[in-house]
Amino acid sequence: MDETTTKTLQQVLADAGAYQGAIDGIRRPASDAAVDAMLEARAAELPEEISTWPSGRRAVACLQLGCRDHEIEVGPIDGLWGPQTDFAADVLTEFFETGALPGPWRDQPVSEVNPNRWPPETRLRDVFGPPGEAPLVIVPCPWRLRLSWDPETVVSGISCHERVSESLQRVLQQVYDHYGEDRLYTLGLDRYGGCFNRRRKRGGTSWSTHAWGIAIDWDPDRNKLRWARDRARLARPEYDAWWGIWEEEGWVSLGRSRNFDWMHVQAAKL
Repeated sequence: MDETTTKTLQQVLADAGAYQGAIDGIRRPASDAAVDAMLEARAAELPEEISTWPSGRRAVACLQLGCRDHEIEVGPIDGLWGPQTDFAADVLTEFFETGALPGPWRDQPVSEVNPNRWPPETRLRDVFGPPGEAPLVIVPCPWRLRLSWDPETVVSGISCHERVSESLQRVLQQVYDHYGEDRLYTLGLDRYGGCFNRRRKRGGTSWSTHAWGIAIDWDPDRNKLRWARDRARLARPEYDAWWGIWEEEGWVSLGRSRNFDWMHVQAAKL
């Protein structure tokens, strides 16, 4: 955790009555002891194996609990720092700094012509069914994927909605043929941020395209949600072919279309 996130953690621990030290962003033994105290007090909400987690993961679990306490969607309390926890922590930090949660952000649907017959976001339920209930299939990836928040975990395929599976398979094979395995690793395109996830849009109220298994996040640590093209790695010229292959199949890059959330590509029109 950086200094800002550590301050947010300290505030969470202080609000839980487990920490009486300074909110200064400096990790001290008192902070670790407070983490243990908070987790012990809320053991009923946590996985049984949490006692075996290293201190860093236990600290992230406390931060996730703090997000949940403030009704910020953070996903499971698993102590892993994925893109959902990253965004939720930013929202919680903003709350502690301003006293208010940010309002819904970029939650307005936009329709446009769809040359490849993917539906606009306004018709996802009609075309793909209820959110969170997608008929899923696993599409194997020609190169090895690693979870971005847990690089030791290798993923052999992508679990997606069955309706987009053939298109996804074509995209992955064309990407592999174009770049080759070594180049894909150099570009960080083995860093997988997830596909199906039954959740709302981060910072919004409507369902995420991830809830249908029709969106994929790539290398989220270097393409954060609010980063524009001046910071996002996937905005660089060496990724033009990558995006071109997706776009030929009708998938939409939010980065190229709206200049935010460069990690995200979806089989739905804006």
